[in-house]
Amino acid sequence: MHGVCFEADVQWADGIGADEIEECTSDTTFAYRTMLLSRDVMRQAVLSAGPRLVQAMYSCEISTSSEGLGGTYAAVGRARGRVVSETMLEGTGDFLIAAMLPVARSFGFVEDLRSRSGGSANASMAFSHWEELESDPTARVMAVVEGDEDGIEDESLGNIAVEYVDNVRRRKGLAVEEKVVKSATKQRTRARKV
Repeated sequence: MHGVCFEADVQWADGIGADEIEECTSDTTFAYRTMLLSRDVMRQAVLSAGPRLVQAMYSCEISTSSEGLGGTYAAVGRARGRVVSETMLEGTGDFLIAAMLPVARSFGFVEDLRSRSGGSANASMAFSHWEELESDPTARVMAVVEGDEDGIEDESLGNIAVEYVDNVRRRKGLAVEEKVVKSATKQRTRARKV
């Protein structure tokens, strides 16, 4: 988290003496209860503010021939990147493409780029900036899968932030909210005719 500040102002009720305050604050259960309460209050404050995840972004420069241009765009799109500019180098049939690529999706990108472009594309990447994800990591969106006549709902469609949070939780061995059976049909029992 960045840009977050909590300010606590402790006020005692009127009529409480210094001896009673000393007795309350020296008790370890008081400190424990105070920490639990403040943790819960801070968590609720953060959740009510609408938290967003930020992702690290690479600035990627890709040089490719005109034959590998379609495969280059396919590789960038598959990695959830976006093309910033495309320049044709004069005197050659080569293109220089500037793109932004999420660091989390960049592993294996160069191999995928070379395989999709037939070996004619080459990429260089450097860290550029942190970018805020638009989707809410705490929201579970229910969307009906298009083309599915049963109307089965999938909650992971389109929410990249939830996907990132779930991947981190799996990697750390924490519980993940997911459906065990995503698509199931009724079992049909057929009569066996003798």
